Amino acid sequence: MSKIFSYNKKTTGEGWISLNSQYNADEIDMIADPNGGLSQKPRTAIPSPFAQMDLVKNAFRRLSMHRNLQGEAMDEKLVANALDVAQLFFNYSEHKNYLQLVEWNRDVELEKLKSQPEHKLLGETIEMFLEQDKEAFNFDRMDHVYFLFYGNRVVGSTSPVSVFMASPNAEQGNIMIPVEQNVNLFDLWRPLYVRNEKFILYVYALFAAYPQLKKLCGEVNSYLITNFDLLKPDLQKSILENIGNPSAMDLDQVDKAMAFLQSSFVKMEDGVQVLGCPLYQARQEDVMLEIAQSDFMVEPSNEVDDELLPLILQNHLNATVSDPFKYVSGNWNDTIEIKPEDYAMEPAKRTLPATSHQYPWLTDDDFLQPALIKLDYPMDSDCFFDGNMIAETKEVDDCHFVLPIKPLYFKYFKVSDLWETIGGLPRFELRHSKTGRTESVTAILRIPVKKAGHFITLKRTYVTAYNIDLSFDRKTNRGAFITVPFALSIFPFVRVSGTNRYNVQLVDRALGMLENYHLSISFFHNGFAKKLGESEVTVRERSRKAEKRVGSQYYKVTSDFDYIGVQLLNDRGGLAAEGMICPKWTEYAAGHSQFTFAVDFGTTNTHVECMCDGLMPEPLRIGDKASERLLATLYHGENLLYDVIIKQEFVTKEIGDGYGFPQRTVLSESDRLDVENVDTIVALGDANIPFIYEKESVGYGNRIVPNLKWSTEISNGKRVKAYLTELALLMRTKVLLEHGDIAKTRMVWFYPLSMKLGNIRKLEEAWARTFHEIFETEATPTNLIQMPESVAPYYFYKASSHFRGAASTVASIDIGGGSSDVVVFEPGAQQPVILTSFRYAANVLFGDGFSEIPHGDSNPMLRKYVDYFKRLFDADDDKYGELNGILDDITSKRKSEDINAFLFSVINNKVVGGNEVFSYNQRLNEDSTLKIVFIYFYAALIYYVAKMMKHRKLEMPRSVMFSGTGSKVLDIIGGQRDIDLLSQSVFENVYQQKYGTDGFSVVMERKEPKEITCRGALLQVRDHVGNESVSQLNRLLDSFDSSVKYNYSMISKEKLVYADMDSTLVHSEIIAEVKNFNAFFLALCDEMHVSDRFLVDRGAFNIFIEYVNKDLEHHLANGWNFVNKNNVDRDGNELIEDALFFYPIIGSIRDNLIEHLQ
Repeated sequence: MSKIFSYNKKTTGEGWISLNSQYNADEIDMIADPNGGLSQKPRTAIPSPFAQMDLVKNAFRRLSMHRNLQGEAMDEKLVANALDVAQLFFNYSEHKNYLQLVEWNRDVELEKLKSQPEHKLLGETIEMFLEQDKEAFNFDRMDHVYFLFYGNRVVGSTSPVSVFMASPNAEQGNIMIPVEQNVNLFDLWRPLYVRNEKFILYVYALFAAYPQLKKLCGEVNSYLITNFDLLKPDLQKSILENIGNPSAMDLDQVDKAMAFLQSSFVKMEDGVQVLGCPLYQARQEDVMLEIAQSDFMVEPSNEVDDELLPLILQNHLNATVSDPFKYVSGNWNDTIEIKPEDYAMEPAKRTLPATSHQYPWLTDDDFLQPALIKLDYPMDSDCFFDGNMIAETKEVDDCHFVLPIKPLYFKYFKVSDLWETIGGLPRFELRHSKTGRTESVTAILRIPVKKAGHFITLKRTYVTAYNIDLSFDRKTNRGAFITVPFALSIFPFVRVSGTNRYNVQLVDRALGMLENYHLSISFFHNGFAKKLGESEVTVRERSRKAEKRVGSQYYKVTSDFDYIGVQLLNDRGGLAAEGMICPKWTEYAAGHSQFTFAVDFGTTNTHVECMCDGLMPEPLRIGDKASERLLATLYHGENLLYDVIIKQEFVTKEIGDGYGFPQRTVLSESDRLDVENVDTIVALGDANIPFIYEKESVGYGNRIVPNLKWSTEISNGKRVKAYLTELALLMRTKVLLEHGDIAKTRMVWFYPLSMKLGNIRKLEEAWARTFHEIFETEATPTNLIQMPESVAPYYFYKASSHFRGAASTVASIDIGGGSSDVVVFEPGAQQPVILTSFRYAANVLFGDGFSEIPHGDSNPMLRKYVDYFKRLFDADDDKYGELNGILDDITSKRKSEDINAFLFSVINNKVVGGNEVFSYNQRLNEDSTLKIVFIYFYAALIYYVAKMMKHRKLEMPRSVMFSGTGSKVLDIIGGQRDIDLLSQSVFENVYQQKYGTDGFSVVMERKEPKEITCRGALLQVRDHVGNESVSQLNRLLDSFDSSVKYNYSMISKEKLVYADMDSTLVHSEIIAEVKNFNAFFLALCDEMHVSDRFLVDRGAFNIFIEYVNKDLEHHLANGWNFVNKNNVDRDGNELIEDALFFYPIIGSIRDNLIEHLQ
């Protein structure tokens, strides 16, 4: 059968057939598609440069004739692409960073072309077509066309016949510009009814508000009418109510549609229009409102100042069909892939994946660090959040990790949120596993979002770093971890709002490949990057890793903080890794209890007692229970490597029996510390109280400073301030941990009678500044109570059952290291009748006398007993090796008083377990050669007190009460009965009268002689009457004419002045009085049968007799010069506030007796 080659079936003839007119629409529709309507390529046989306009126009027309808007593939593609371009215009404000809108002005551009010879023909040709096709294409109404450029490529434009159209070369997968959520430009052929509802409303409103578009773009209007029936009922209803019926040409609805258009959308800038009708675009607030309804919106626990809360997005959400996550205009699709380049810029400048919306969003990279720091120990999970670490395989160790969380997390969430749960799962966890030789840790962070009860799970895996390569692999989202040996400690571990003072220690033991790396820490409040500033954090470096193989830094923090940032810095100072440490604070809840403290800041020893409300005082103790942490260490339990430097340079984990009060008055500081020039010595930074002193090694590079005294000398003043500050910090911690009322805190401090009134005021000011700085309370006479140290022991004994002074005179003697204080009370008196202090105390026996050069290495008593203890230590080096090292260190400094103090302390060291062979006190008690020296020392003290009381016409004391560390001498001399008899004999011989039937007794707190001063003071100030009594005593002592404060000269002249020491007569009288005492003592020894009663070696006694009176004049002058070496310009008329009687005795004991009694 023959075939007729023709465009349509209307042609029946053969050969060339003439046409009387152009093809009309019916004839064109009858042209058969050889591909059966599946062709996507448009027919190109239309001889016009405006062919695309015609193709798009007719595609709208043909699809509108199908109830479901489905027709040939080419038409569906043309219409879908045109609608995509329409949406680009509608959302242009979101695309303008990468799309360029170019205006073509008909009049201007044609004239420009025609005026250029090389373009004149083109301009005339375009003008011809515009004129020729003006009725078919509305060119007579078209004065502007707007093109959208993506780079140098046109993607679409406005059209006078279809409002919008795509470029002819619009193809799938070429342009990654989202027109809607998860839909890129030209990728999908979507009819209007499946598109964004706001866009649909806009198109209908535009045609209703500008009815000329219905006429001029009738094909599109027909498409809208057909599309209307395919819309969801609620959207149809909205169009009918707010815009009008799209099928009607009702001019009455124009105003309604225009009102809706102008209120719901915003005109495009620069007058963009089609056929004189302005184009509109989505309002940004509507876009934001739509995003705000997203299920991915973060649900913060913090108050966030930002106007826009971010979305939290993750790859592989795996939401179920029955429980989808609303994204922006639709549900999330797991085909959406979040790539590193998507979040390369800051969150506020990001575009939501698979959309064109610029809106802040966050993902795993924003919350999880690229590298991870591993600890070399298990973390103390009672005090710090351990990341809920789970060992997924048994091959892994139990070491924890620094949290790999970025600071941004805390902008939205509190630190405490980390250890909460969500949906029955931990908000944060670390999963530790090892497969073969590959060790890995996966950090999992669950972020609550707007969708009720749901969260977004962010993950990052870290594997063991090769060498120290901590680079992050973005392709696999995999980081590396490295073990960094370091420790961190916080003192005190209690969180207080308002009253803030923390000290933090950082110990860096990272060696090997990390030897040139170093660590740094920062402190943050909850919130984004709320880092404490320099005014709130003072940093001190104490140990250097390059010198000691361990580094230490100390931070004084004057604000509370929620978490700590840890930074590992490489050898060039660059950041290698960082993470977070999150304390699980003990919260301070103020109670009503009042704490009162007493501080006995002595030359040799310091003691602090504490009294809660009206209960009995006790030494300051602070435990290490989880709920009452003096010190929180990042590591759990004990760790020898870190514990050592904590005790050497910081503060012990508890203050109690092992490390506590009384404590040697020494300060430990770095030997690099320039005390002269440093502005201030930071307590627990530059220096600390070494509670391990004389118990354990104080460590290499630490300088021990003894004999801390209040003075006007600047360097010493800095040290004293640091020492007092640490004491105050410990007291404050006690109140906080036991939930006392810190505002009610009181403190009693003591001053020696020998201190000048001006210096007492300066010391008062120093305590007041410290009290205010630490307790943040203004110091007043009622909360900061001063008391002469002499009287406090009397207050203790007065409150005890041993007191026998209610109806008789009593004397209280406090023997310290450098001086002794005596107070005498008459029967029933509220105030003492005598208060006196003099330089005659324990250091007379255990110090270097009047020598400025230490002689501990040549001191016969020490040579004997250092050798004794050394042999004991050498016998078991494993057990006593550390004590041996301490002994070597102290003896190398040759200070007799320090060596003796250590020997006395050995019996209390936990290593010796109370074994009596280590009791220095007991060894001296059994030393028959030296025993006479201790008896002589004691007898001189009692003799002086007896002579003074008799001189003041006071009755013999019913009892003498002893206190102070130096009163240990009484135990060396003998038992209670022997001490009573010796003391009684001295008083009876001085007074030349016997005691009655009530007798005489020495009262002594043998176990805790040092504690009595503080304890007595606290018992005295328990009530108003006691407080007032102390105030009256202070007022008495303020007077220069007070007879209470008294120094007995022992010679004919009642009061000695400095000029008197130039008198040979005064010297002679003092020496004569000493010789009188020596004769008195020898007679007393015979009377007491000293060799039998006290087991004094007879040969040693004969040596004593030989040397006791030698060089007394020299010792007097030498002692005077030693004591006044810094007072060469003293006023000759100034009173001497010391007992010169003791100077020859001191010299004789140290240089005559101890030297020769071997």
